[in-house]
Amino acid sequence: MTARGHATRQENKARRMDRILSEARKLIAEEGFDALTISEVAARSQVTIPTVHNLFGKKNDLVLAIFRGLVDNVEAVLAEPELADPIAASEAFIDRIVALYGSDEVFYRAAFMGGERLGLFEHETSAGVFAKSVAVAEGLCARALTEGYLRGRIHTPLLAQQLFNAQRLPRQDWVSGYIDLNTYRQQALASMLLTFAADATPALHERICDRLAQPIAQQTV
Repeated sequence: MTARGHATRQENKARRMDRILSEARKLIAEEGFDALTISEVAARSQVTIPTVHNLFGKKNDLVLAIFRGLVDNVEAVLAEPELADPIAASEAFIDRIVALYGSDEVFYRAAFMGGERLGLFEHETSAGVFAKSVAVAEGLCARALTEGYLRGRIHTPLLAQQLFNAQRLPRQDWVSGYIDLNTYRQQALASMLLTFAADATPALHERICDRLAQPIAQQTV
């Protein structure tokens, strides 16, 4: 009885936490970060304010919980199989990211809004999403150079930084609601390919130009 009762309490606790997180995500995505208050989340989740405090802590702790879900999922995408061809690698990465964000746009918009507002992207640390994303880009550039796709005239860390920026800037427009995910994909992919074109061998440069010359409709998800 005791073990069964404990399991039931844990299940109820998990359900309450999921409901609170879901309502917090919706609130940030629909009304903005400033609309997120413990009292409003409690009301929407049909729990008491002390319950939210007991399960998560303060407002920043709640945002951290949302952000951790984003980090875990993005890191899983970054860990996908590695490719050397810059065009194939860029398309595969953007398609995986778009599929991830598209699986729950409310969640990812909320997490990015809260994370940016609280400075949770840890640009200065080796464990942050920023550093890990740039490290993945550096690995791609190194493989492309080794396989003869790049000339090596542009320093790899600089090229990797620009690749990261290529998808970060349109992502910010998507988070803000200025563009949809298909437009994000088109802009990010074009920017990544243009970045590679700056150091591409003649053969890759021609392929990139051919890819960018394709109708936009063929580049949508």
